[in-house]
Amino acid sequence: MIVAEIVLIASTYFALTWILAPISFLPFQVRFSDSLIMLSAVFGEAAAWGVFLGCIVANCFPVGYPPNIIDVVFGSLANLISGYVVMALTRRYSRIRLVAASLISSLIVTIIVGTCLPIIILPKFTVKDILFLGYLGVLPGELVAQAVLGFWLVEGVRKLLPKMVRR
Repeated sequence: MIVAEIVLIASTYFALTWILAPISFLPFQVRFSDSLIMLSAVFGEAAAWGVFLGCIVANCFPVGYPPNIIDVVFGSLANLISGYVVMALTRRYSRIRLVAASLISSLIVTIIVGTCLPIIILPKFTVKDILFLGYLGVLPGELVAQAVLGFWLVEGVRKLLPKMVRR
């Protein structure tokens, strides 16, 4: 069952990223598929590995620039790390822990992806580019995806599918 969940989450991540490609790639992005990271609070490792694999596939087919190994590796690792952080922080579930997990997860993705994006898309970059183009371009979208959509996604799953919740 866990393999099926990983594949389902990975394919959903890829599909959401591609359907919303114009806002899923480039410096100022809202990657709604990152809301699936928060499912690690209810589905555990299946969600963490699903978003990791889905991100690998999505980043192999970016919109706006050619595929870049830095983006594939570090963007995907950011999601995997975030998934495990969400799992750890929500081991004892509460809404406050879920909010804290979403904020910390958003920061993790922002720091990793926000550092990589200017390196990938600019021929020359400065620390100022990383701070403003990278971090300020990624953080608002991550907060929308994880702290808002991800929070309500987890709450909905917990209510609608209580028998599926592993944690």
